[in-house]
Amino acid sequence: MQKILAKKDLNKFLGSLIEKYELVAPVKEENTKFKIIKDPKDVYLDFLTLVPVKKSFIPEHEEIFSYKNGKIIVKDNRIKPRVIFGLRKCDINALQVLDRVMPDPMFIDKRKNSILIGLYCDKPDKYCFCESMELNEEGYDLFFYPFNKDYYISVGTKRGEDLVKNLPKAKKELILKYKNYKSLKDKDIERNYKNKIWESDSDKCLSCSACTIYCPTCNCFDIKDKLDINLKDGVRTRHEMSCQLKSFSRVAGGKSYRDSRLSRFKHFVYHKIVYYKKRYNRYMCVGCGRCLRVCPTKIDWVETINILKSIERKK
Repeated sequence: MQKILAKKDLNKFLGSLIEKYELVAPVKEENTKFKIIKDPKDVYLDFLTLVPVKKSFIPEHEEIFSYKNGKIIVKDNRIKPRVIFGLRKCDINALQVLDRVMPDPMFIDKRKNSILIGLYCDKPDKYCFCESMELNEEGYDLFFYPFNKDYYISVGTKRGEDLVKNLPKAKKELILKYKNYKSLKDKDIERNYKNKIWESDSDKCLSCSACTIYCPTCNCFDIKDKLDINLKDGVRTRHEMSCQLKSFSRVAGGKSYRDSRLSRFKHFVYHKIVYYKKRYNRYMCVGCGRCLRVCPTKIDWVETINILKSIERKK
């Protein structure tokens, strides 16, 4: 079932959501990112956000519990019902990837209390390759397709239906096809793990971890305890971490199991394309291209895989 909303009435629709829910949507500040909205005029919909929506589900710094005089005090991290508007297809699929590996109460509560409204991506750039990653069309409560002067709204759940129950039904169904200017030509890359071509990328890598920080599916974290001077009170927090940092795989005694930059870089690529797929039967990468956009040395591992494919064809 599809409903229809005039584009000129979008702010009115978003305003009605703000009256009942916390509204989270893209904004344009120092970076484009998702943020709590008080005024619908602040919503920015021109392009995919640089900062992924995972920050709304896995904050950079999140308290797990505190302890005082030997007693644990669990912080109530539950959130109020909210609507997240402006998610792209890659964003929605990224949350489905995280669902598999983040089965903790804090993440689950945020997922249960978030109504997801997707938005068709009509302005892909040279980094987008989502159509190569076999993304599904599910996981949303509502999905907006802009067409001429209207939004055609696909209803995915009862929660979504309740939000648009007063809107008229569309006279025709509209589903727009995605167009990417970039593609990943081969995902069967396990056989090429030892190929020296990866060295050309790792030699440029700064181990800055930008690729993982801006990736919508990377979820590595570290647990830290901050102990007060009395040695009895403190707080335990979860912090974002990256497999691209040498310290991530360091264990007691100083041993690091991914000591070389090459091994860390290949782990990033192969986790996205091979390892996660073997376990969960879907790719961890959603083709958003954020890692390619933010890399300070312009490493393009997608193009590296495409070069590998072309070399094999010539043999």
